[in-house]
Amino acid sequence: MNHITDHQRKQLNEKEWNRNHKYFQEALSDFMYDAASGRAIRHLCDSGYTAAQIAHQLNYPTSFAKIRQTITRRLKETGILLDELPASCKNIQTVTLKQMTPEKLFSFLAEHVRQNGEEHCFVACPFGTGVPWTDANRQKYSMLTMREYEYLESIVWDAKIMYHMLNRRMLEISVQIAAYSETVRFYFLKNRQCYESRPYAKP
Repeated sequence: MNHITDHQRKQLNEKEWNRNHKYFQEALSDFMYDAASGRAIRHLCDSGYTAAQIAHQLNYPTSFAKIRQTITRRLKETGILLDELPASCKNIQTVTLKQMTPEKLFSFLAEHVRQNGEEHCFVACPFGTGVPWTDANRQKYSMLTMREYEYLESIVWDAKIMYHMLNRRMLEISVQIAAYSETVRFYFLKNRQCYESRPYAKP
């Protein structure tokens, strides 16, 4: 039968205390962060601010990484950003569109958004599967305005395809990417349709 010495018991108690103290400090840090910045970031995110814009609005020092994490979590909580499409959408047939000008593509997609309702329309986002957000990526998406690029940069993209609701902002961004940069897939869940659009021209 093994006996624990007083010294060993003391070491175990110290380890337990250190572990509990660490959890307490992390919980306290999260509470302080939420009180100081978290609610403000969520509010500004809901108002359409990018991470860069939010960083200039905050009075409490908050890292850019923390702002991006909070924005990403908020977009997921509100259903704007999905890790995957609903299971019922797995067998949607994909139709490849004929090449359209950006204006025609925008009108075509906007009409489908109107028919389905914005909350049932998503665009596939491969932004976390390529190179990190660097100057090389800025050049790749040079057709976007600085604010549009900043919005994409505000999200912590997983290393897989994610899905962003096709609201007005993302519709404008994705149409430009589809027209000038890379193939993009648009999902309309209510009508169970997926349209694949390939680049039309170089900017």
